[in-house]
Amino acid sequence: MNARQLILERRSVRAYTDQPIPNEMIEEILEAAIYAPTHKLREPWRFVLANADGQVRYVDQLMTLLAKRGQLDQKTDEQRQMMRQKFADVPVYLTVLYEVQGTEDQQMEDLLATAAMIQNVQLLATELGLGCCWKSGKHWFTDEYAEMIGAAEHERVAGVIQFGWPALIPPLKKRTAARDKLTHF
Repeated sequence: MNARQLILERRSVRAYTDQPIPNEMIEEILEAAIYAPTHKLREPWRFVLANADGQVRYVDQLMTLLAKRGQLDQKTDEQRQMMRQKFADVPVYLTVLYEVQGTEDQQMEDLLATAAMIQNVQLLATELGLGCCWKSGKHWFTDEYAEMIGAAEHERVAGVIQFGWPALIPPLKKRTAARDKLTHF
């Protein structure tokens, strides 16, 4: 499969089988993904992998964190159990951290380099037949979550990538044509 095909075939997969993914497979993806462009070769990323037994602990701690933050207060027991099951149905969680050091420009460069590396991860996973989904937002971009996964004081969460063997691959969602967003100078 060429690069264009990989880009066009990548999907945000959210439904997975229960087939395990070996740590070596994730490590293989990461070893290639880190060749993303990185300003002055700072390589600002670090990874926290929750797979197999670690995934069970991860889901338990995530649910505890959500409860402490009051995000489960308005949910019924059944809704809480459904939420736990939704998290538990994801075979692998990979939290991607990046360093927040240096000037404001350097911090922006490091975040952008990390985002490019995450896209590499997604493309490499697609090439191997894995499904993945880059998650961000209220569950992940908090100090409490960063502490839960052991982030250093100078690290921030760039996102959480969920991995699994796809149970369902969603259809391609139409994009706005690039020419409609292109301005010639």
